[in-house]
Amino acid sequence: MHFRRGSKIRVAIDIAPLVDVVFLLVIFFAVSTTFQDSAGLKLQLPTSNAAVDREPREITVVLDREGRLEFDGRLVIEDNLEGELRTALSGREDPLVVLRADKDASHGDVVRIMGLIRQAGAEGLTIAARSGTE
Repeated sequence: MHFRRGSKIRVAIDIAPLVDVVFLLVIFFAVSTTFQDSAGLKLQLPTSNAAVDREPREITVVLDREGRLEFDGRLVIEDNLEGELRTALSGREDPLVVLRADKDASHGDVVRIMGLIRQAGAEGLTIAARSGTE
């Protein structure tokens, strides 16, 4: 008795479509990624469970642990901050200022800068913090 051997079909997985899908995913994530503007000064923001990410359209003042101030991407001295803020806030319909203070900054420095921001005419003041889940 002679048994007929079945023809062996070679099964191969074509990975070309997989490569295409992975490439499309890389492009999607590269295009949809947002980059956050960070201040020039090195800060460690305090954490908060109620922290909310804000759009970068607000005016931002940065205070580091040594008491240095940064406004509009450059270092400023405390005596000039109020005038520069007043100029930046003039004509804005939402005079909001974000204060990014290092967690190790002096409490007195933070309160003094908050006062300067108020004197400059800011109607809203937000203290920046990292989310507590980070």
